[in-house]
Amino acid sequence: MVLVDTSIWIDFFQAPESRAATELVSLIKDHNRVALCGIVLQEVLQGIRDKKNFELVRERLLKFPFIETKREDWIVAASLYRELRAKGITLPPADVTIAATALQNDMKLFSRDGHFGVLAETCGLKLYVM
Repeated sequence: MVLVDTSIWIDFFQAPESRAATELVSLIKDHNRVALCGIVLQEVLQGIRDKKNFELVRERLLKFPFIETKREDWIVAASLYRELRAKGITLPPADVTIAATALQNDMKLFSRDGHFGVLAETCGLKLYVM
């Protein structure tokens, strides 16, 4: 199972011919190896301006396995954030929480966002590479 970040979903909906979107389709067709979490769901949906498209995307996304962010995930995210800040690295809290959710669920993360590369180097986050 692969946790898919917002950047990939945006490509999927806005640039369906992109390499990332094509790879996401492949993951979906390969026994639906795709999951999402609350922050990603929120980020994708909040960017949709049109109510009709909002409902359409919402329906599609709700069909995928959903990874709940548990209390321990939030604690791990806070610890990761603090460790990075101590090293002079500040990342968006949402990205650190997504990474913690992937780590805690032993999942690879599929993203185009460079922040996750920093997390992979510092905390062992596994990235899904195309």
